[in-house]
Amino acid sequence: MPACASEYRLMRSAEVVYTPGAKRCTHQPTITTLRRTFSSTFSLIPEEREVPEDPPSLPRIVEIIMWFPKLLLQPAIIFFKILCHPAWRQILVVLPTLWIAASLFIFWKCVQCPIIILNMIINAISSKGEIKRTVLISGGSSIQALHLARNFHSIGAKVIAFEIEGQFALLKYSAAVTKFYTVPRPNPADPLAYARALKEIVERESVVFYIPVSSSTPAYYDALAKPHLEVLGCQCFVPCARDVITLDDPMELIRTCRVAGLPTPQHWFVTSEADVRAWYDSGVAKEGRYFIASSGPRGARDRMRFVMPDDKEKFRFPREISSEKPWVIVKEPKGERIITCTTLKESRAVNNVNCRVDTTKKGLVPQIDEESDAWVQMFVTALKPTKPMTGHVSFRLVREEHIKNGNKTRMVAIGARVGVSLPYLCQGSKRCIHSVGMRRLLNSVLDTRGALFAYWDPLPYCAYYQARFPEDRQLPPPEPCKTPPNVPL
Repeated sequence: MPACASEYRLMRSAEVVYTPGAKRCTHQPTITTLRRTFSSTFSLIPEEREVPEDPPSLPRIVEIIMWFPKLLLQPAIIFFKILCHPAWRQILVVLPTLWIAASLFIFWKCVQCPIIILNMIINAISSKGEIKRTVLISGGSSIQALHLARNFHSIGAKVIAFEIEGQFALLKYSAAVTKFYTVPRPNPADPLAYARALKEIVERESVVFYIPVSSSTPAYYDALAKPHLEVLGCQCFVPCARDVITLDDPMELIRTCRVAGLPTPQHWFVTSEADVRAWYDSGVAKEGRYFIASSGPRGARDRMRFVMPDDKEKFRFPREISSEKPWVIVKEPKGERIITCTTLKESRAVNNVNCRVDTTKKGLVPQIDEESDAWVQMFVTALKPTKPMTGHVSFRLVREEHIKNGNKTRMVAIGARVGVSLPYLCQGSKRCIHSVGMRRLLNSVLDTRGALFAYWDPLPYCAYYQARFPEDRQLPPPEPCKTPPNVPL
């Protein structure tokens, strides 16, 4: 080794370090710093993803001996691996609500099963061998139909409901409804198609009673279907077609009021646009609030009503006005508005529920109104039906201030609709006029939220207020029957 070799130190890091203070040997070549590289030990595969090497295999004899015990223990090993899976840790730690929901579900099922069995035993004892009757209800998107279905369910009836296509299927979510159907919308070109759809449901479900709510379809089509359903043994709570026209036609309503000696509102019968222009030229349009309603047999079928503008220049009527399709212009009297839900049985008013329209709170206020009850009795007595009428009808009355002949007020009818109206909500399975619950409802706005919710049937409430869009979560208007929206005429 050269003499200059002692001037350098060999480091542990495998580097040759040059000492500046030492004298460099002239025959020593230039020393380059050497560093260790890790390229030979670098791996593109992370350590946690590396495939472990197979352990050394057991001897052949041992594998043959352990084959059968391993086969027996294989299910236990698989079950233990499933229990030890990391996903269970996430479920236990991150999702505790799953366990809460599962516990509540199991608890409810454990409580529900004995209740159902006990209820079946009670029904079997109380029924004494009676066959459960099936009731068919229309208007499956309305709140009054839901209330009607719950009342029939509470007395042990089997409830079947249906609604026309395109409407919100509210009764589909109710525990009181056994089955829910959707039928095509009634077509004036083929009115019997609606009757055939109802006939198919009645035959399939063996329906005994049919109660049309007539909230989304006119009662005229239900009256046309009545003869076809009665042949099958189904009793329909709706008058015949001719009597429905008498009640739904505003001109027939005014004529019946005159026969009964009841006051009538100011009205004008129009059969052309010239009659409407003449009405505007008379100047009465600026004297109050007016609406125009469809009249005649076709009017009772269409059941339309629009607000009349006070200026003739704004009159843009979207419907035909002719002698085949007449209309009637009616002035709304000033006063307290009342909506009734009257139950007719054999052409007698057996029950009448009255609600006052509260314009400030935009709702219905149930009340006992003897004047309204007397008006209904006088009107029903003056009717000359083709057949004894059985069903529901709603009257729109106005208590007008009228000082003549010593009378301060008088009841004036401005409309009638065949079907179940919103005042039915304050009526239970029994006549609520004589119940304590009815007295609590008096002078308080009818709460449709309370009518929707029931502790044993909560899904309709959730479906109506949660499943629908926010802009659709509005309470239905306080009208006895749905009418087309008021558009500028």
